Amino acid sequence: MEVKNITCQLLSSQEVLCNGTIYNLEERKLTFKDEEFWIYIGVYIVLVLFAGLMAGLTMGLLSLDQMSLNVLKEAGTPKQKKYAARILPVVKRHHLLLVTLLLANAAAVETMPLFLDRVSDPVTAIVVSVTAVLIFGEVFPQALCTRFGLAIGANLVPLVYFLMAILFIIAWPLAKLLDFLLGHDHATFFRRAELKALVTLHGPENTEADCSDGDVSSQEKLTVDEVLIIKGALEMRDKTAKDALVPLESVFTLDINDKMDSDTMNRILEVSHSRVPIYEGNKENIIGVLLVKTLILLDPDDKVPIRSLKNTKSWRDVHYIEETKPLFDLLNEYQLGKAHMSVVLKTDDGTSNSIQAEGGQPLHNVAGIITLEDVIEELIQEEIVDETDVFVDVHKRIQVARAKVAKIPGLADRFAKMAERSKSHPPTSKLLPPIDLPHSGLKNDRATSISEIPTTTQGDTSTNMTKPSQSGSLDNTSDTYSYDGDDTALLLGK
Repeated sequence: MEVKNITCQLLSSQEVLCNGTIYNLEERKLTFKDEEFWIYIGVYIVLVLFAGLMAGLTMGLLSLDQMSLNVLKEAGTPKQKKYAARILPVVKRHHLLLVTLLLANAAAVETMPLFLDRVSDPVTAIVVSVTAVLIFGEVFPQALCTRFGLAIGANLVPLVYFLMAILFIIAWPLAKLLDFLLGHDHATFFRRAELKALVTLHGPENTEADCSDGDVSSQEKLTVDEVLIIKGALEMRDKTAKDALVPLESVFTLDINDKMDSDTMNRILEVSHSRVPIYEGNKENIIGVLLVKTLILLDPDDKVPIRSLKNTKSWRDVHYIEETKPLFDLLNEYQLGKAHMSVVLKTDDGTSNSIQAEGGQPLHNVAGIITLEDVIEELIQEEIVDETDVFVDVHKRIQVARAKVAKIPGLADRFAKMAERSKSHPPTSKLLPPIDLPHSGLKNDRATSISEIPTTTQGDTSTNMTKPSQSGSLDNTSDTYSYDGDDTALLLGK
């Protein structure tokens, strides 16, 4: 048996030389008595916190949309404006920001095991790493930056720029590759339907809105009127004259052969319109519009023929439009002062209904008329009721002033009771004195019909404009309401 001599020489604490061969010794685990132990622990904690910071910034900054930041920059609180102005240049470099933060996070996470292995055994290292990275490197930082991402991101913008500079050589090529593959634009663009839903969620009906933020108060919620007007403006693009016109059978008109006697003037006074269409022969053959306010100097005893008012200040030419004309275009024409009332012509199969002439009289296929007030009502989603209106838009049965009615507690139940009583008790005519309704914002100095209030919340029904033969009243505690037996019209003061 041959015996070999092995000669070893210790080169360092980690290397030994044996017979000309260098061997690496197994590293000794550091204990809390070693000075390096606390250095390794400190570096590991810093790496965990840095990885958590990068994960939080990734979630916080990249969740901030450019559109939202632009909105905050222009219309936010003073702090939000300052924060958004700082963050916006960084967020615009979307892919460069993404790659930089992910690289920094990956570098920190991959370095942590190198320091933890020296101070613990493999099992302990795995348990501690998973727990620390999950809780302190992911959950808490992302939750915090999601809630306060704007403020945290704005204060850490210098650090983000520093990391971009350090990692630019690696991050820039990857960011350009992502720009080429996925595009540059990552801003959110809301469709009209989404905007309408967004407006509704900011209205008073949304009780789930979180107003606990110090910068946001419940007073900044949109009112019912604001919601209706904004949604009405968004819907106006798809509305045409056909959607807002008054059918011809419901239009008050005068024959060109009539005379301005007492009977005619009383009829005009009864309807209280500022403009009256004039027809010749057929009611569809509207040839002009009479301006009522200019008739104040006429003496009913003179029985002035309406035909003689042509080519005077009392006469206006007819403004013809097609029923497919968008309401926004019509509103622009009204703003230019071209007219305040238009005659709406029907169209067949989407083709234009041209104005022809035969025997000196124009031939039209008239659907109805539309006024500036009709267009504004479609815009604000409510009826405009003046002091002389008795019935309002009964063809569409649009609920009048529903925003204000909705604010009166228990009023809907009273309407239902009034409707039930009207069926079993034929009412008698009675006009209300001036009243004030609590919380309604309505105050009157004359009794006026405000609206038809449907007794059901289901879809509106179409009804011809007719004056009822009966009306009645209902006294309820201190408030008195007058209603119509057939249409449940509520008489309130304007």
